[in-house]
Amino acid sequence: MPAVTLPIAIATPRYAPEIGGVERHAEEHARGLVARGIPVEVLTTDPTGRLPRLERRDGVLIRRFPTLRGDSVFYISPHLARWAWGHAARYRLVHAHSYHTLVPLAAGTGAVRAGVPLVITAHYHGGGHTRLRNLLHVPYRPVAGRVLHAADSVIAVSQAEAGWLTRDFGDLPIHVLPSGVGLPDRDPGAPAPVAPARQPREVTILSVGRLEAYKGVARTVAALPHLPLETRLVVVGKGPASEAIAATAEQLGVRDRVRLLGHVSADELEAWYSVADVFVTLSEEEAFGMTVLEAAAAGTPVVASAIPAHAEVTGYVPGGRILLVAPGVHGANLAAAIEEARAKGRTADRTGWRVPTWDAMVDGIVEVYAEVLGAPVR
Repeated sequence: MPAVTLPIAIATPRYAPEIGGVERHAEEHARGLVARGIPVEVLTTDPTGRLPRLERRDGVLIRRFPTLRGDSVFYISPHLARWAWGHAARYRLVHAHSYHTLVPLAAGTGAVRAGVPLVITAHYHGGGHTRLRNLLHVPYRPVAGRVLHAADSVIAVSQAEAGWLTRDFGDLPIHVLPSGVGLPDRDPGAPAPVAPARQPREVTILSVGRLEAYKGVARTVAALPHLPLETRLVVVGKGPASEAIAATAEQLGVRDRVRLLGHVSADELEAWYSVADVFVTLSEEEAFGMTVLEAAAAGTPVVASAIPAHAEVTGYVPGGRILLVAPGVHGANLAAAIEEARAKGRTADRTGWRVPTWDAMVDGIVEVYAEVLGAPVR
């Protein structure tokens, strides 16, 4: 009988169909391994309780576990922890995502207890996103630091993140593997994405990502009174800041100029990227500028906060297609930056660009696994 190949466990706070930066990264990670003939099980949470507990999606086996009282901030899941501690030995390697949740702590300690190789992709921002979360980092950091130091490899998605990890945790076995971007090179025979319905002469500002206060979407809303009346803001994503964003639009009298779409399909998101006049993100903390690169690769001029991760991704995109602004910019100054970026227009020319791809990221991960396991991964 042929030998049974043990799967790789990918532990992540959320997974498809949920959307977000870490969710997209983990999904491309899992699908990429399966496409290379490497079996995968995803261990993830479902705070909503509405998704299947066990599901196979795109060849990936997904195990979902409830969180404590529906927690969708730290993703505290005793059920996931018990599974990891009791079943880690069934995996060839455990790969955990997202330092800012308790998932790597649960999965990582399970791997260490079972003597199973451990890889962590930290998605580390250097701190919390609120005063409370920063305070919670004080007792959490030494505990999480022990798990990071127990890992056989720690993957950073940018040089900026690698620097923060070294600054806060000392010497770690870090590999830098940028997140990928799906370049819009479609099969000529495939139908083009259906263009979203827009008003005649409408100017579209696009924002994509989980709606958290630190993402700064409310400040983009506050720039609308300083922009021409035909300018509309389209917001893709969900999160705890959605009500505050809607309230800001209401207070400023621009509610009819803001479209909060929530989650959309991959095809619909691609369609918005393909028609937007300018993409704006004012996030205060990111490990990698994934949406910045997605928008730029789709031909959209970008306004992005001048944080280290965004500054780093400008190196992938020549020609000033990404305009960096001070993280606190607002009002008329932000509106002026949006108009400046919009004046550059859309482009289909990516000559000389060196945008990282998901395939390259997965190839890099497979190389890390081979180094950790001391043998090729098949």
